[in-house]
Amino acid sequence: MGIGLSFFTEAVGAGPRATMDVAGFGMADAAELRIHPSGSAVLKVSCMSQGQGHETTFAQLVAQELGISPHEVDVVQGDTDRTPFGLGTYGSRSTPVAGAATVIAARRVRDRARTVAAALLEVAPEDLEWDHGRFGVRGVPGAGATLAEIALAAHSDLELPAGVEGQLDAACVYNPPNLTFPCGAYVCVVDVDTGTGQVRVRRFVAVDDCGVRINPTIVEGQIHGGLADGVGMALMQLMAFDGAGNHLGASFMDYLLPTAKECPSWELGETVTPSPHHPVGAKGIGECATVGSPAAVVNAVLDAIGVRHADMPLTPAQVWRAMQGRPLRNDLAVE
Repeated sequence: MGIGLSFFTEAVGAGPRATMDVAGFGMADAAELRIHPSGSAVLKVSCMSQGQGHETTFAQLVAQELGISPHEVDVVQGDTDRTPFGLGTYGSRSTPVAGAATVIAARRVRDRARTVAAALLEVAPEDLEWDHGRFGVRGVPGAGATLAEIALAAHSDLELPAGVEGQLDAACVYNPPNLTFPCGAYVCVVDVDTGTGQVRVRRFVAVDDCGVRINPTIVEGQIHGGLADGVGMALMQLMAFDGAGNHLGASFMDYLLPTAKECPSWELGETVTPSPHHPVGAKGIGECATVGSPAAVVNAVLDAIGVRHADMPLTPAQVWRAMQGRPLRNDLAVE
């Protein structure tokens, strides 16, 4: 048996225009938010989900800011004929950048709604108080208007103050002032078969800090997938080539992916340190578990077999060689 630890910090959410770019393009992302007369919303974002659950997360961000149900938010993504321009989904940047643009756009909608509500209720904008989907008149219980009522009024012939446009639509191009820095501490426990070199991951405890978690279930799913990837990188996935340079891991029979059989029941914990510059304090999370987990698994194996160093992947053959006192292979060629 061996125990391995890893501690990590990842810089994600690229990135500030002044210091980061791709082929000369700044790394901003954008959101456009349209409010129907019914009060329902259409959000167009510049990044595309690859299975991370953007549709749920971004709808939830809009819903939280406007006091409506996430089911009333239609998220449009992945079609540049319909969505704003952005640098896309990679580097755990969707929530730190496009998510921030979404929140700011929703808050701008709320600001526009305040002006329309003031005209509708015949009060000064500063006399209105926002409370989960409704502007109420300060000091006058019962007087107020919901977002749906305000949205309908914004599309009507309501007379608005000079210079104020109708409708509530808003947009935001977000240029992050800095990266976000999620971090974590992982502990892995493994058993090693001394006869075969086979490694079994017995326990894995992962504590992550990704700031404020918008949807904890989606965050945990991201962590689960990253931890499984880490087990694969640490123990299974060898990029091997023959003498002529041909890749020998051309199928999933040779380049293995971990299944539930190779993974334990993950034990997750969290700390929360909000990002100081993100509108809701969120950080990225998509890749964090793949950063910390391989090191924890490898350290556990090294602890079990009493070796100070070995290169991934720690296949049974690699571990068996180490236990026999043979030199560990550190190349990617096949004899």
